[in-house]
Amino acid sequence: MRLLESALRAQALTGSWQFRQAPGNTEWLPATVPGGAHTDLLALGQIPDPFVGDNERRVAWVAEADWEYRKQFDAGADLLGQARVELVCDGLDTLATVTLNGRELGRTDNMFRQYRWDVKDLLRAEGNELRILFASPARFAAEHEAARPLPRPTHSLPGGPHIRKAPCQFGWDWGPQLPPVGIWKDIRLEGFEARLAEVHARQSHVGGTVTVSARVVVERWTPGMAATLTLTAPDGGTQTVGAELDSAEGTLSLQVENPQLWWPNGMGAQPLYRAEVILSRASDVELDRRSYQMGLRTIELRQEADQW
Repeated sequence: MRLLESALRAQALTGSWQFRQAPGNTEWLPATVPGGAHTDLLALGQIPDPFVGDNERRVAWVAEADWEYRKQFDAGADLLGQARVELVCDGLDTLATVTLNGRELGRTDNMFRQYRWDVKDLLRAEGNELRILFASPARFAAEHEAARPLPRPTHSLPGGPHIRKAPCQFGWDWGPQLPPVGIWKDIRLEGFEARLAEVHARQSHVGGTVTVSARVVVERWTPGMAATLTLTAPDGGTQTVGAELDSAEGTLSLQVENPQLWWPNGMGAQPLYRAEVILSRASDVELDRRSYQMGLRTIELRQEADQW
């Protein structure tokens, strides 16, 4: 399989940050991302270990306060030269207002999902400042619980079901009441000309032959895109098909003769194929790729009477 030069440009924004309790009348303190207010305060010696004794109660104020994080950074020329640049946040926990260079990008209310914003026109080569203001999850939950009580585990803080946040963070019979606040997963800038917005892989079994297809949907900001589908068999053999994409979507298909079928445990082997979709432009520069493992099998529901 031909190796392509990648056109995706990414700049990590993890590592050293600063944080403070909001409103902003306190000094900025060093922080580490990924992380959160509890871990940063603990690293600075400003709170006791929440998992020792009854310290859980002594640090309850952390989740009841608002916290602000900031990162100052320069943007590389290769990133700024891309047709589109996005700020990608894989995990913000949870009620956050995100601003870049004084401009609000958006607000979040779900710790489980990824958020993306187009920042091409806001980025500067030097002196960028990203700020994320986190509102108190404990206060939000309590206010909504007062308006509409919801069932919850006996040992948890009130209002947890009102917020898209891990329920166990509000307390359980086996865990403390320590709802975190902060950037708990990767955060970065991504620059690109185009990307795979959606890949829908399917398989069709007819007469002992399997057709593997991939419907691709592309977001692009420059013309001249092509896509390839490569299927690698369990023994290492490969098949590849490619096509130019004249529109925002297209379908690629391969036929597998003598397929190695996947069987449930106890009924046969479980061989796996690897399907890889690569988006590129005509000059053989890779723009995006997706890889999947798949077993070639059919599933049917049989509602036939048996001995039971």
